[in-house]
Amino acid sequence: MGVLKISRLIVFFAALSLLSINESVGQIRYFRTPAISLKPDTTLAFIAASQDSIANDTLFQIRSKEGYPTAYFRKIKTSVCFDNKCRLLKVNLYWNSTGRYLGFELPKGEFLSKAEHKPFKPAEYERMSELLADPLSPLATLSYAELAPQVKPVDKGNEVDGVTSATAKNVLAYVVEGAAYTTYKMWHVVYGPTQEDVVHLTEKSVSPAFILMILNSPDLTDKIWALNHIRGFVPLTPELQQALFAFISPTDYNLAERAINALSADDLRASAIQRLLFAKFSESNYALKKRIISKFSEATILDAGVKKAFAEQLTSLNSELVSNVLDLFRKNKVADSETCRMVAQLLGNTNQLIAQKAFAYLKSTPVSDTLIEKQMKDYNLKK
Repeated sequence: MGVLKISRLIVFFAALSLLSINESVGQIRYFRTPAISLKPDTTLAFIAASQDSIANDTLFQIRSKEGYPTAYFRKIKTSVCFDNKCRLLKVNLYWNSTGRYLGFELPKGEFLSKAEHKPFKPAEYERMSELLADPLSPLATLSYAELAPQVKPVDKGNEVDGVTSATAKNVLAYVVEGAAYTTYKMWHVVYGPTQEDVVHLTEKSVSPAFILMILNSPDLTDKIWALNHIRGFVPLTPELQQALFAFISPTDYNLAERAINALSADDLRASAIQRLLFAKFSESNYALKKRIISKFSEATILDAGVKKAFAEQLTSLNSELVSNVLDLFRKNKVADSETCRMVAQLLGNTNQLIAQKAFAYLKSTPVSDTLIEKQMKDYNLKK
């Protein structure tokens, strides 16, 4: 999708409580944990460029008193057709500021129904909300016609969609039974173009303070979204830096990898950042160590203290990590005697692959040191 083109329509006070998760005053609401728990203050209405099958193209943005986007919603009014009948679906769908599904709300007096217009039970509303919260649902790849067994219509002149109301067995796990078409329609609105519009609108409001709030969300996908919106979006303030480095831990690789990725080449110009990152190297597992070395390769200059610390770790690393560190040294044209002597210690390693990598590095490095030259000569004689 291209750049979202929007126009502001109206501003009014929001009277909606985003924490409602039950039925009250005849209105049915089911909501999940919000990314930001701030009291709603105003609501802005936008017309989005994205197109889908819903006639109403207005996307509402709920803002806090501080001006942060806390949620979005659309008033959905569309037809759900099955069993040669079409029924009107009226529901308000909500998204978090990160684009994650937040919940749904039915207009006062409205209810969701199954086949034969049987109203949903509370457990079925809860199941619907659970299903809508799954961004990886197989509904993404199913067509509308695949929701039920195909049959030949009795009256071709009265055909609507050519399927029965019975749900195909292979999709029962992904829909509310008896309401497969409603589930399908709502899921595809949640994860359709509107989700991209939500993200584009939020990106216009990101700030270090806003990202910090999203990082405190209990939801993993919100945290990852926030980490993905640091580099290139907001400056790395001291508070944000502290929060970011707290995620670099072997306890959760996905968060750690995203936190490392959030550091830019400009950030790595600071020796303090490089040293903090190396401190994480020492306490990381193999996968994270590899990722951290790769991140250091983005630095224009390798800090002297970090260079020495990497060299001191060489004898404790496996062959692949040794190779990665030597590649890092090669990129930074490391040729001082102190570092090269530490590399030369690897020539006596029992792992011949490590010894070979060390020899290849020293051979290609213009260093003049009699001790290193002797060690290289001895290594050659043993081959």
